[in-house]
Amino acid sequence: MEHETIRGRLLYTSKKPEIMDKVRGGETFVITRHMDNRRTLRALCAIDENSPRVLRDSITSVDADWYPTDGFVRLTVDEKFVGSSWYRFTPKFVECEGYTEQEGRISSRIEMDRARLFITHPIQSDAFLVQAYDLSAGPGEQLIKGLVACSFHHRGADGPTLMRRPNSDGFYLRFVGPEKVKVAAGEFDALHFQIGRSTDDAYQGREAHPPYHVWVTADGDYVMLKAHVTGYMQTYYELTEYEKRTNFF
Repeated sequence: MEHETIRGRLLYTSKKPEIMDKVRGGETFVITRHMDNRRTLRALCAIDENSPRVLRDSITSVDADWYPTDGFVRLTVDEKFVGSSWYRFTPKFVECEGYTEQEGRISSRIEMDRARLFITHPIQSDAFLVQAYDLSAGPGEQLIKGLVACSFHHRGADGPTLMRRPNSDGFYLRFVGPEKVKVAAGEFDALHFQIGRSTDDAYQGREAHPPYHVWVTADGDYVMLKAHVTGYMQTYYELTEYEKRTNFF
């Protein structure tokens, strides 16, 4: 079967002065792109910095227009199994079937027009979010609607369930512009985005997610090259391995 495979590895570090450049964890991912441009992302993520320490298995599939079609998340926190859930997306609703240690067997459904984005918390999954920005408009800010998530914890350390914010199901994306980026995996043509509306990178509040800068490949694959969450988090992510091949397992 004709397909394209992208394999990558992201290193998680910190930019806090007291633990500058200390390794916090990492992520390996595989993206399969079918010839009709459907994609499936498989990611294994580990956050080892401090509690809650997270180990996450995640699979997310999108159609040729990048709308989510189905997914799976399995979560371990501080060495304990927390839960696993399966997700299905249709033009009229999103449904979830799963089990969590806190809630037991879960079955939930949200009636909504076609979901545009699905937050599952791998860093490469975050890179897939920015494809929703209409690049034909050039640099600027756009409100992206139709968002659901498996968790709204900043580390994705609870659930996984099906969640939608009660007062808003969208977020702002700012396109800063094209750049040339050099990371451990090589030098790439990149697109620089900011997820979240605040431009105050020194933001220290913990209620909302701090400004989140991401640089993705400009080739239409939206592979995460590097990312920096500012504010109180000061987390940093960098692509250290990259491989792209046709018909490769």
